[in-house]
Amino acid sequence: MGVGAVAGAFTLPRVRRVLGANGTLAAGAVVFAGVLAVLATVRAPWLVAAALLPGGLAWIAVLSTLNTAVQTRLPGWVRARGLAVYLLVFQGGQALAAPLWGALAGWLGLSGCLLIAGAVMLLSAASVRRWPLHDPEGINPSPSNHWPAPPLVFEPGEADGPVLVSVVYRVPADSRAEFTDRMHHVARSRRRTGALTWGLYQDGKDPERFVEIYLVSSWAEHLAQHHVRLTATDRRHEDRARELLTPGTLPEVTHAFDTTSGPAVPQRTDAGAPGSGA
Repeated sequence: MGVGAVAGAFTLPRVRRVLGANGTLAAGAVVFAGVLAVLATVRAPWLVAAALLPGGLAWIAVLSTLNTAVQTRLPGWVRARGLAVYLLVFQGGQALAAPLWGALAGWLGLSGCLLIAGAVMLLSAASVRRWPLHDPEGINPSPSNHWPAPPLVFEPGEADGPVLVSVVYRVPADSRAEFTDRMHHVARSRRRTGALTWGLYQDGKDPERFVEIYLVSSWAEHLAQHHVRLTATDRRHEDRARELLTPGTLPEVTHAFDTTSGPAVPQRTDAGAPGSGA
């Protein structure tokens, strides 16, 4: 296994160029399923040793592909937490599954257990088609500080909230369906960066008027959306949705504070002009 893993480190770049990330995951699962089948059925030590070489290569191929995917797709502000969750799932899954596989081996025998494990690996290979890794070319985690400063007439405290953000769009009739579809990506962006709830509503009296509403737990959380958490990918999804707006119109953004939780004492400041950010 170790020799195969070291050899795999030298061949992986070529494998990824040919198969891509998702192909590498699927191929690694198929190869490792074959290795498990050999371990379950073959008694010759030299054949088992030979089978473990590609097993090590498959192991390192899958592990490095997943590690790279996590690190390159997570934005900087949440990368440490994302890696922690990834490691918890990866290592915790092994710890939780170990006694289950041990019990199964005690019931069916070692060979039967290894064959079942190989079948599960083949299922995992097939699952790559259904749940592939996102294309890295379509994800840019670079920070994008593109929202303008909120035009308020008082300065809220960082703990003030929750904050209800509403964005009004005007969308022509022939673009409504596509606009709604593109806003699903915007919804994921809002939730990913701090929104507790999100909704998109169409005005019953004015069908061209759409209202996006989302709730953020505090003013500090919303400022983090403005200045830290938004990525170039988030900006691209917003731009794609706003391409469909009525020509010459801009989104109208408002920020409302919960008066029941003790809002900030209003202090006059210079209120800017309405912007297109949120």
